[in-house]
Amino acid sequence: PTIRYSFNEDTLPEDLVGAYRIDPRTHNFVWSDGPLAYAIRTGGTFVADEMNLSPPEVLKRFYSVFTDRYLQLLEGDSTVIRAGDGFNFVATQNPAEGFEGRKNLPREIQKYFATVYIDPYPVDELVEILSGLHPHLQRELIELAVRFNMSVEQLVTTRKLGARDLERYHFNIRNLNRLAARLNNDSHGLPELVDIYFRPFRTADDRKQLETLIREHFSEIDGTAAGVFAVPEDLESITHDSTIEIHIDSQKHCVDIGRSHLQCDPTVNDAEFQNRLIASFDDFPPVSSARPVLEAMARAVEHCENVLLECEADVEPEDYVHFFADLQGKDMAVITLSRGMHTADVLGGLKPAGSGGDAVEWVDGPLTTAVRRGDYILLKGLEAAGPELVEKLNMMLDDARALVLPPESGENTPLQLKESARIFALKYFRNQRSTPSISRAFRNRFSAIVVRPIVDAESLREIVAARLGLNEDDANRSIFEAMVSFHLFIRERSARREIGSGNIQPYQFGLTNLRRWCEHIRRSLHAGTVDDRQAMDLLVRGAGVAYLNEISDPPERERMAAALLKLMEGIEPAELARQFQVQSKKKIIKERSDFKRIWWDQKEHWRKAHTGKFKPKLEGRELKRGIEINTPETGGQMKEGPDAWYGSDTQGNKGQGEPGAGGGAWGYRTEELYREFLKKRRALWEYNMGVTLEDFKDTFEAEIQRVTIDFDRLLDPQVDITRRYMPQGSRIDARRYLAYLNGKGDGRVFDRTTVNVDEDRLKGVEIIFAVNKGRRIFNFEYSIATLVAIMSCSIILQGHELPFGVCGYSDLTNMKTAIDLSWFKKLEEDFDNAREEELFYGLARDWHGDTVPEFQLLDDMAESFSPDARTRILVIVSDFRGSRAKVTFEKDLNNEETYRLKETVERLSNRGVILLGVGVGARAISDYVFTESLQVGGENFANLPALMAGRVTELIHKHHNAAVL
Repeated sequence: PTIRYSFNEDTLPEDLVGAYRIDPRTHNFVWSDGPLAYAIRTGGTFVADEMNLSPPEVLKRFYSVFTDRYLQLLEGDSTVIRAGDGFNFVATQNPAEGFEGRKNLPREIQKYFATVYIDPYPVDELVEILSGLHPHLQRELIELAVRFNMSVEQLVTTRKLGARDLERYHFNIRNLNRLAARLNNDSHGLPELVDIYFRPFRTADDRKQLETLIREHFSEIDGTAAGVFAVPEDLESITHDSTIEIHIDSQKHCVDIGRSHLQCDPTVNDAEFQNRLIASFDDFPPVSSARPVLEAMARAVEHCENVLLECEADVEPEDYVHFFADLQGKDMAVITLSRGMHTADVLGGLKPAGSGGDAVEWVDGPLTTAVRRGDYILLKGLEAAGPELVEKLNMMLDDARALVLPPESGENTPLQLKESARIFALKYFRNQRSTPSISRAFRNRFSAIVVRPIVDAESLREIVAARLGLNEDDANRSIFEAMVSFHLFIRERSARREIGSGNIQPYQFGLTNLRRWCEHIRRSLHAGTVDDRQAMDLLVRGAGVAYLNEISDPPERERMAAALLKLMEGIEPAELARQFQVQSKKKIIKERSDFKRIWWDQKEHWRKAHTGKFKPKLEGRELKRGIEINTPETGGQMKEGPDAWYGSDTQGNKGQGEPGAGGGAWGYRTEELYREFLKKRRALWEYNMGVTLEDFKDTFEAEIQRVTIDFDRLLDPQVDITRRYMPQGSRIDARRYLAYLNGKGDGRVFDRTTVNVDEDRLKGVEIIFAVNKGRRIFNFEYSIATLVAIMSCSIILQGHELPFGVCGYSDLTNMKTAIDLSWFKKLEEDFDNAREEELFYGLARDWHGDTVPEFQLLDDMAESFSPDARTRILVIVSDFRGSRAKVTFEKDLNNEETYRLKETVERLSNRGVILLGVGVGARAISDYVFTESLQVGGENFANLPALMAGRVTELIHKHHNAAVL
């Protein structure tokens, strides 16, 4: 057998070895093997999934398994079990590079494994795998999908997609498998492509880039693929199509939402099925604005996919999930995760049982109970829970669809999800880098859908009518319109900071506020305490409860109240009370509803794809003659190179057709364009990079983000597992309970083991970066690599609230009378947008100064650390060749300035300053001078950002101890 176990940060030895459990027949404690012990006994294959997530201190418990293939049951009776025939230990780990800074297994553990790096699947292998999984699909369609998926992942990896987004994305064979499962050779497959690749992105720039990529891949195809991947003129319209219809077959108990087909419970009678529909549509009316999301969710539910809903804080995504649970008559288990929760709180554990609490039994947690019953499962608070809890769910969310219970449950085999079960998860957008989020590998296990707020007036009116249980007729319409208008009005004013401008955070008003207003009105009318004269007061009071009372500034509150009264002018709220008395609490489905007992035949609605043929834009004007630029630097007679301009960027002929002696094709410019081109040139003697911060970000943001992602998690707070046993609690430790029953232990039998996150672990760390800005060592590669490295480190350190400073030094006047030490960012300053701009231009300009010997500056830099600093790290970037470089490497080493620099470094090291010398150039003087050094030359210049971030992180872990004052 193959036994898989997902490791995480709170994995304990007994999770793998085993534990005592209750025998249901004798009610005595018996030993139950854990997954590793069971695999060793039976000669199975044990798969340690993402083993590197577990602390090395825990993994060292299993040295005997790695080296001698045996395990001693220290948690039990200390017997030794030898590996049976066929036993294998297979471990997996994602690389540290590109996967949120996962830490690799330490060498003292990894050396016992034959390590194999698995390359990404090439195109032909992916096509072969998917063809085997989905033989009904034509190979042409699969190959198109594979190449598109690889292009999307390439854009994500290079940060051309998601560059302005703090979330992290990943597209691999899981996405391809979902797409292939949805496709047919004769159906329109582009909406499926949009669901899987387009909907997860929240920014307009990302969606626009994805639309361009889709058109590049699918606009010029023919044959069967042209019909399946026909690209419409407006691709974005697919994601907010308000014309999606809902069709119901009450006899077959089927519901179609757009292109999705849901088979509801066929065992119930027609009346019960209809009651379910009425209840679900009453609680969450499927208004036009919500239908695109409902359709995408329904397709995922139809194909047994996990669904992740992401939204802003003023959106209520739970309503969409409850809609499907009610529609299909499924119980919903809501699992709310949070920081500090123990996995036993979710999975279950040994707990007191019986009326008098005189027995101990295994009690399922809420997640285990839901899996056993086959419920719909809703996971909330993913961004709040720690990875040690979230990643326990990996196996349940992938193809295995199983949950591994701890040994004390007595179940050695994983608990399988039922076929009818579905898993939903909710997550709010990550708007700050310091806010935790899920990993991209975890996100990839879901079909992610961005849920936008409902802001169109018609949809909001339908929601108000449904919440009040009234018809949207002429008598009530004016009241509904006034309520919706005020909701949109106060929402817009808060977004524009016309109210709440004095607050740090803006007010946010969403559908929850509108519903609270409706609920206040409905309850008051239902109680019968409101007469015709009090109806207007009821509307105003309800608005105060739902909106106005949240506003802290009295003048702003009064202004919004006045706006409400203005919107209410001319309406008769008394009619609202009379209508409610007539209809009581009844909520009706209106005749003009979109529920039709018909089936939508896609073949009847099929239309030819938009071919994307070019429409000439020429206006009959004479073609302009341009100036021929025939130099190698500007492209000349070549169609390659950065200066071979194409398309509408060329002036004169709008980039179309053959040029009439210039103006429209490569190699030609108008005089105006030529002058603009010359403005971009920069003389070398200025010793400036000649680029703006915006240009720099456009070019190097992908590299900065890559380094940030790789090293960001390495500085995350340490997870400490603390063993505690108390006389009160909710989880029983079986071994201590046995000792207590035999009179050999005290009453502290409750396991209160805690998983602590040491948020102050990095307190007291301060870092200063010093850059030699002398003109001798200025070259484009060096300066750019240094700039990217320091910008990357700045983002990482600011994200963890670590104080850092950046300075540059040289002799700017070249007079040998003074040394210019310029601070671009001081230790006590926050790294905001203004400081980022100052840091960038400080490092990008003024490289014309003379080089100076570093030993004259180090003492001044060391004095810049604050008195509260416990770990002081000084990073110097230079060639360390002094004010005058020597001819040979030996002469540089024997130079007086080098000797004095080494003495200064040793003296500061003895004072507790950690110095990192980052040497640039071919001569590794830094290795001779500094105990901690890093050398970059012509071959590894491009890796300087990752190398520097890695060494700084390593020094923090190596030298910092927050407990030492």
